[in-house]
Amino acid sequence: MKSYYAILSGENLSLALEELRAILEAELPESTLDLVLEGVALISSSPEAPRVILGRSSLVKEVGEVLGVAERGSLEELLNSLPHVLGGENVKVEVRRFKSYGEEIREDVVVKTLYSKGVKCSLEASTRLKLIASEGLVIAGISRGKLEFRELLSRKPSKRPYFKPGSLTPQLSRLLVNLSRLKRGSTFLDPFCGAGGLAIEACLMGAGTVICQDIDREASRGSHKNLSAYGCGGVALTVRGDATRTPIASGVVDAIATDPPYGRLTSTGGRDYSEIVLGFLGEAARVARRGSYIVYAGPHHYSPWRLALEAGLEVVGRHHMFVHGSLTREIVVARV
Repeated sequence: MKSYYAILSGENLSLALEELRAILEAELPESTLDLVLEGVALISSSPEAPRVILGRSSLVKEVGEVLGVAERGSLEELLNSLPHVLGGENVKVEVRRFKSYGEEIREDVVVKTLYSKGVKCSLEASTRLKLIASEGLVIAGISRGKLEFRELLSRKPSKRPYFKPGSLTPQLSRLLVNLSRLKRGSTFLDPFCGAGGLAIEACLMGAGTVICQDIDREASRGSHKNLSAYGCGGVALTVRGDATRTPIASGVVDAIATDPPYGRLTSTGGRDYSEIVLGFLGEAARVARRGSYIVYAGPHHYSPWRLALEAGLEVVGRHHMFVHGSLTREIVVARV
């Protein structure tokens, strides 16, 4: 086990931290979350942690190996320890501050100090030595990779063969799938799949079977085209059906994540959001394996989390995400 830092997206720190926890639970269960600071978390995990976390994440921006941690007043002592740890490696020094923490740490002074101690520093070096300042601590570490936003953007809804207005972004789709604790080789279900955004992300994250269900005939056909375009035809099953009466056997689904219809760009067939979600949750609880997670979203003024309680589920997470002036989305993480 090694110590790693994970830099969290400032867009929504609570969701970023929840996503990190979910990834660890799904793929690195022996890991521990050791410390949470403003914008950064420290974990103990196996050597494959950077690859696994960055390969799945949407809100974890960078992962690196921790070389040392010191209180702000002990920065010199921390720098003194680095030459031995780095072993003559050429590094590029980067200072990352969260809020007003670490304002006194100057990158040029750090470089001069390390250089005087025999550490080779260069702007062209491929190895990035990070000094991360947050809440009175300074973390020194070697970056092991960053989140590839371009790869996520390459799958934005407008670039797919079938486009449906109101589709979630790949980043948000991946977040919801991660919160469902999807494991590689397991079965994933999105009963309101629309254009198939969540199903695509589940497939690319290693699901063994992806069930993409929607009551709309056009969406069902369109999602099939989209899944095929991303090489998911071998694992994906597109189904036309009502999420409140899903044609799936009981206890066979390992993870469920979805975005039930709400807002101007979606159709609810004359049914109220609460009515639809309660029906969906009842069916989701039936088809899901015991202990699995159900993740869904809705307008916060509907109190979506109360619907999970009404359906007999355990609510383990509630997160608010501002969308625009008339909509704040609540993401609910429930367990069967």
